[in-house]
Amino acid sequence: MLDGWCNEKEPKMKRIVIVLPLAVMLCSCGSPKKKHIGTWQATGITESGYAVKFARRDKAEVTTPDGIYPGRYIIDYSKEPVRLDVTWDGKTVKCILEFIDRDTFKIIGQSDPGKLRPLAFEPAEDVVVFKKIKRSKEKK
Repeated sequence: MLDGWCNEKEPKMKRIVIVLPLAVMLCSCGSPKKKHIGTWQATGITESGYAVKFARRDKAEVTTPDGIYPGRYIIDYSKEPVRLDVTWDGKTVKCILEFIDRDTFKIIGQSDPGKLRPLAFEPAEDVVVFKKIKRSKEKK
């Protein structure tokens, strides 16, 4: 009697066993690699007026007190800390970044092409903290 019950439910159970882990994998793998997407504002007093917008498909927009510059980026979540290269206004800045929480990251970079990417968040005075800009809901 128990064998007959298991055999009737077996096709449904096999689908659940296959689909559930796949769904969990897709959800857990997909979203962390996109947490940089959005507009981020530098938080320090000396960095006021600096922001960066990361869009999908490697497009970036860097805002400085001198203007807004379109650019491109490459991000590598497989490295610890995360590696980020941003190219804008004819130069590439090689960075490392670390997410403090879902709305904050710290970053340090090197724009001199003759120097290597930083390996640590030192010196501390060169580290910049960015906060995600929340967009208010548009009024209808």
